[in-house]
Amino acid sequence: MRLKLSGAGLILAYAGVAHAQSNVTLYGVIDDGLTYVSNQSGHSAWRMDDSISQGDRFGFKGTEDLGGGLSAQFNLESGFNPNTGASRQGGLLFGRQAWVGLSDSRFGTLKFGRTYDQMTLTLIQYHVGYYVGIYAFDQGDADRISGEWLNNLVTYASPVIGGFKFSAQYSFSSPGVPSTSLGPAYSLGASYDHGPFSIGAAMTSIHGYSINPGGMGMPVFLNTNTGFASTSVVVDRYRTAGIGSSYTFGNLGIAAVYANTRFQTLGHANTLQSINANIHYFILPAVQVTGGYGYSRFTTYNWNEFNLALDYLLSKRTDIITSADYQKANGGARADLVTLPVSGDNKQLVLRIAMRHKF
Repeated sequence: MRLKLSGAGLILAYAGVAHAQSNVTLYGVIDDGLTYVSNQSGHSAWRMDDSISQGDRFGFKGTEDLGGGLSAQFNLESGFNPNTGASRQGGLLFGRQAWVGLSDSRFGTLKFGRTYDQMTLTLIQYHVGYYVGIYAFDQGDADRISGEWLNNLVTYASPVIGGFKFSAQYSFSSPGVPSTSLGPAYSLGASYDHGPFSIGAAMTSIHGYSINPGGMGMPVFLNTNTGFASTSVVVDRYRTAGIGSSYTFGNLGIAAVYANTRFQTLGHANTLQSINANIHYFILPAVQVTGGYGYSRFTTYNWNEFNLALDYLLSKRTDIITSADYQKANGGARADLVTLPVSGDNKQLVLRIAMRHKF
């Protein structure tokens, strides 16, 4: 739903002065479905699982044309669980996005507030999880590609010049705020698009970063025995970087992304490497099939993952999605698809059918 307010309307509403055209858009996504998990904590389970194909949300975004190619912008976005009505993102009112900024057609966009870093904004379009859902992202989503946020953030995004654009972000320290970012951080991204071809690269560095290695299927992390327990560990320095690319041939698209994530604390450091490739094809105008393969490695542990999804479009805004995700771990690790409890052994299979509606 879009509400357009003229300058006169703004004067009546706010007793202010307005001279330019403004608009505010209410939007959202509801994604919910039934999931079967072959092994979670040693047992099979049926789950009502939401926000898998796409995060459930509602939000408001708006622009005001200030003239001369300059505009003011804002975005407030809240996540929720449609099965309980509870807020996501630790109960934050606008936990998905909350920012205000200025955009200029010649000089780019400057934003202030909470939003995604460049590992998400630049690379998610190349990952199979973009098509299949969050279960398909790399081990523990340690590379932040699925959609992770930074608080107290300043973001600059350049205009598109000859198909090329770049972005830079800096996050001030935010202790006490529900977030995986405890200290200062910065993130960089760049991409190039030319017709059916696209390529992008990004990196994020965070001081004082909280992760859950046991919940990723690792029994030992940086010389510490985690015992597969879901316990957070704060590392002194976290750095992740990746590169992705895609090419479209009519109804057929192929894409791949590589990510390298380094954890460092108390003189110990290890790297998680992940590579993912996918192919997606519209077999009918309203039916898209996607297949993907991912491989992650951390010290002696490694995980192989296979993904398949069928997306039937009932309309431009509503679809039915069926998917299958299978992971096998090796080297003493356990299987653990993103957001699910760790498996009791080295295998985990997930089958899902869901409905998604966008408004």
